[in-house]
Amino acid sequence: MTKTSVVTTVAYPTIPIVFLGGINSDRTPLYDTMGLAVTTPNETTRTETTIHFTPTSKGTTVKFFLNGTEITGLRGRQIVDSIKKFVAKSQHTGDLIIQSKNIDIFSGSSDSGLAALYTGLNAALDLHYPKEKLLLHAMKGSESAGRSLFGGLTLTKVHSRPLTVEQIASAEELEAIKLFSVPFHYPSRLSADEIHAGIVTNPNFPKRVKRIPDWVSKIVSAARKRDFITMLTLAEENIRNAHELLEGVNLFVRKREMMRLCHQLEVMRERGIMAYYLIGGGNLITVATTVEFAGQVAKELQTKGWSFHPYKVAGPPKILANSVTTV
Repeated sequence: MTKTSVVTTVAYPTIPIVFLGGINSDRTPLYDTMGLAVTTPNETTRTETTIHFTPTSKGTTVKFFLNGTEITGLRGRQIVDSIKKFVAKSQHTGDLIIQSKNIDIFSGSSDSGLAALYTGLNAALDLHYPKEKLLLHAMKGSESAGRSLFGGLTLTKVHSRPLTVEQIASAEELEAIKLFSVPFHYPSRLSADEIHAGIVTNPNFPKRVKRIPDWVSKIVSAARKRDFITMLTLAEENIRNAHELLEGVNLFVRKREMMRLCHQLEVMRERGIMAYYLIGGGNLITVATTVEFAGQVAKELQTKGWSFHPYKVAGPPKILANSVTTV
């Protein structure tokens, strides 16, 4: 008789609060960064991953399917190799079939994908590893995976040895933050590697790095005081600085239509409607505000013709199902 563990997990994509631009050779960030895990109000925007693990004594095999297609190429081999190393360190061997799908994710799927994967492997192998240990594996595939793994508002501390992630505020503590996701349908986007390699070539990048501790300190303080307007003001300032550095070396995430929305948000604030833009590396702007202004912001976006999806701050990964079948 053969026993197979079947585990289904979900994890949520992320957006920046302190923009991550520039990494070391091991893919750890060059400076402390912050981010939010996000999803739709009914939590349908997510990565959902199902893992089948059948123990054997013949070594470990891995088949990984993303959105119905088996992953191949260099990136696919890297992910499969990382899974095999994780399994080997756990002193397990067996056959793994992993089926992962991204549901309505516009940006940040690598974070949620890695968080869902290692949360699922942890359960399927019955390892009971803490998140801190899973983090070391997840970040080898995505330098900001800790944002999804811990959920809520997180701070990634790069000077800790090893690197650590701290949840500054939970999703429940951030319920007063309201988000509107505005996707842009450009034919291409900059890759994370292009952003990391490019931003560090701007002569003003060292000035950004020097300012990071001050940004982080003030954002953390504001979040803990539930002063979300100050928190979002600082986040937009940090994100704007990162994109200006990228644009200074001819790397444009904020294309014309995205800039038009950014300008409209600035005008809205002049009229007392406090809304802010959060932009990572994808073709997406997340408009952030608080419950006090959410109705006005939604009306303004609709009036100006922007198509948006209401979002909220999301929590950490969840295990939807965990069972053992015998054949």
